[in-house]
Amino acid sequence: MSLIQELKRRNVFRVGIAYAVGAWVLLQLTDVIGEILELPPWGGKLILLIIAIGFPITLFAAWAFELTPDGIKRENEVDRSQSITPQTGKKLNAAILVLMALAIGYLLIDKFYLAKLTATQETVVVEQSISEPSQEIAEPAINKQSIAVLPFDNRSRLEEDEFFVEGVHDDLLTNLARIGGLKVISRTSVLRYKDTETPIPAIARELGVATVMEGAVQRSGNTVRINVQLIDAQTDEHLWAEIFDRDLTADNLFAIQTEISEKIATALKATLSPEEQERISDRPTENLAAYNAFLRGRQRQAERTSESLQQAMIEYERAVELDPGYAMAWVGVAEASMLLSQYSTLKPAEAFEQMETAATRALALNDQLGEAHLSLAMVLEQYDQDSEAELAFQKAIEFSPGYATAYQWYANFLNDFPGRLREALDVSGKARELDPLSSIIHLNHVEKLQALGRFQEAEAELNRLLELDPGFPGAYSVMSGLMKETGRFDEEVLWLQRSIDRDPGRIFLYLDLAIALLNLGDIEALAEVRSIMEALDDQHISLGIVDAITKTYEQNYVAALESANWVAKQMGPATFVHGFIGFINIMNGDYVKARDSLEIVEPRYWDRTSWRSAIEKDAGLGCNIAITMLHTGDEEMARDLLRSIITYLETELPNYVDDVDRFNYIGCYAAAGDYEKALDVFDVQVDHGHIDFWWTYTKFPAYEPLQGNPRWEAGMATIRERIARQRENLALIRTRTRL
Repeated sequence: MSLIQELKRRNVFRVGIAYAVGAWVLLQLTDVIGEILELPPWGGKLILLIIAIGFPITLFAAWAFELTPDGIKRENEVDRSQSITPQTGKKLNAAILVLMALAIGYLLIDKFYLAKLTATQETVVVEQSISEPSQEIAEPAINKQSIAVLPFDNRSRLEEDEFFVEGVHDDLLTNLARIGGLKVISRTSVLRYKDTETPIPAIARELGVATVMEGAVQRSGNTVRINVQLIDAQTDEHLWAEIFDRDLTADNLFAIQTEISEKIATALKATLSPEEQERISDRPTENLAAYNAFLRGRQRQAERTSESLQQAMIEYERAVELDPGYAMAWVGVAEASMLLSQYSTLKPAEAFEQMETAATRALALNDQLGEAHLSLAMVLEQYDQDSEAELAFQKAIEFSPGYATAYQWYANFLNDFPGRLREALDVSGKARELDPLSSIIHLNHVEKLQALGRFQEAEAELNRLLELDPGFPGAYSVMSGLMKETGRFDEEVLWLQRSIDRDPGRIFLYLDLAIALLNLGDIEALAEVRSIMEALDDQHISLGIVDAITKTYEQNYVAALESANWVAKQMGPATFVHGFIGFINIMNGDYVKARDSLEIVEPRYWDRTSWRSAIEKDAGLGCNIAITMLHTGDEEMARDLLRSIITYLETELPNYVDDVDRFNYIGCYAAAGDYEKALDVFDVQVDHGHIDFWWTYTKFPAYEPLQGNPRWEAGMATIRERIARQRENLALIRTRTRL
């Protein structure tokens, strides 16, 4: 008997045909059921692989075995005269016919019913898109060269290794941020997904990225294992994965980070410039203990409380002691110094001296560090060296184009220039794009809206932030500032108290609270706040500022100047305090001393060729300077300056911001002798609630010609009535709270 005849006799051909038809039907069912069950994209491929492997196995079984009345037996064990293969063949023929009928039926339904239904649905969608274009909302395009690196898993499960794992993750993000062709989501935002069960595609949608990286770190004795995998967020498929097993040395850790950065750039088709290649290949330190101290400092700094920042400074100082050539650790010292001046009782002059020293040291070690240029920019800004500061901010962004904090702080710098507020908002938007879930960056963005006069939008954004992060103290303090901006001093006090409850060691919050209470005329409560501040630090500048403002309120100008001059000494090279000293001297009628102080703040006002840049920075200060000129022999210059400032305020500033009246240029019109315009501005200020420091209106010499005018007196009466109601409201709330 030939081989073909034997294959037919053993039903091998029939089994093969039945298997093939049945497999085709199974694959069609998988395609339909897979969508319902939401099978992963590789599910269909797995089933096809199983079918392909099963086909030769099935043919071999049909050849080697035979179905008998007594069950399945090996073919060579069956007596040919007792074989039932003809009957089995008939059953297989019937099975093939049934399967083919199912297949043909599916094809007919797919061709004549499902295709028609699909076409009809597509037509309806197209018609709806044509007839209702306004309802079509296009999703923003996702940058294909964007990535979110999720927090790494600590495979050792040892708590003491957690800082190390978080630090390696943070360092990798820092390295990736140096690649200009990549959009890298910052650490603050990705931390929200630590230990999350949220699917990768959902995370990518929330963060606005095309790819996501997962990873794990295991430290064991003198070795470390780091495994990472890059995932396409749209398909949930792996683009690249690798495991790194190395000896635990600083050089090996940095080499791994460089290799990962390079492979991510390659996978996302981001071109590395020679300078970027050099920056991501940098080996910051060879001292593992210094590196560990630096990592601990970064983790504590991220907590942003007075206590955690002090611990961060200890770790950074340990790092630079272990390795004085560790540039990034010097950056840590600089950043912690600045933050401690805001969150603790560290004196600003001391903080910025430390910051300047550390930033300069870092740049001397590595002038390609964007973070070091950023620290230097903050020092230069504090010293009112605006041009140099802006260049340093731009250098920071050039060397670390994916560093969200660089855009955040640059936007804060731009926020001091009314004509550049929209630019500040745009730069802040870039920071939000890189760190979309960061509370502090969200908060700074709100401050840009507030500066633009978009108060309702700012308040709505703040309420949204408070829903997302109710424990964030900064959101409460900025909300208090919004209340102050719109004259709701009672609400300002309540929001400040909430912020203090969440961060009681931040002394500057008490300064804001003291000013709010002074606006309400609550001197008794103000004294209580001062006692708390004195207990925190009886030598802090905020205490001197409170005393200077309180004494000005009481018209004790000698004591006010004594306190203000003490603050100026504590501030060192910073000049803005001299603006307040000049204001107190004007209130005291001493225009010569006022002029001396104001020349320190803004010498450009005494040079006509520099007026433009000075006015753009602070037109309100220019009004006070013009007033001192009027009383110190420069009347013609004063009149010219007033005209220049008023022209800017009337014709240019409204193009940049809403509610221009909040800049309080009543004094400019009054000094220029245009009392009607001064009263117009005053009326709008009262109506809008822009009445911070309203109690100076009755004491400021330039306003004397307005006093007694019915419009002026009516406005002042409205303010006093409003303040009285707010005090009553605050007292009622306090009573209910005590109950």
